[in-house]
Amino acid sequence: MIISQLKSLLISLSLSPLFLGLGYFPSQAQTPNSLSGETITRVVTLKKTNGENLSFQIVGLHDRANNAAIVLATVLGVGVDANVAKIVISIVLAGADPVLTTDLILNLNGLVTDQTGVNLTKLNQAINAYNTIVDKADANSLKALNNTPAFTSIGALLQNLRERLG
Repeated sequence: MIISQLKSLLISLSLSPLFLGLGYFPSQAQTPNSLSGETITRVVTLKKTNGENLSFQIVGLHDRANNAAIVLATVLGVGVDANVAKIVISIVLAGADPVLTTDLILNLNGLVTDQTGVNLTKLNQAINAYNTIVDKADANSLKALNNTPAFTSIGALLQNLRERLG
């Protein structure tokens, strides 16, 4: 648990300049209540080392869209494959905790390798993050997560790996 918290802290510290670029600064004075039900669009763009730009559009409720953008930028920033990283959008928009979603995706990254099989530490941490997302979700978020194919596929994968390893 402490290692996971330290990893999250290190990631947030090393990527804090990235977060500043994703901040939401309203052009007019708005109260938090006026933003809660508002649907917004966020675009996260990453310039790859080969000069290619990857761009992701996120449309959802204000807080969830902002959280999805931050989690996406975080996992892309630490090198998670773009195709894998984009699943965070649907998971966070469904209502999953953004910190736990980051932890889940980072532990899925490199979980299974050709040379060593399954990284048991990453498997344990991914299972813990997944289960905590489910435990912390309110009824509406849990229903939305159960209707999110990426999230249910991750759960099935983790369960399958745990069963195979005994």
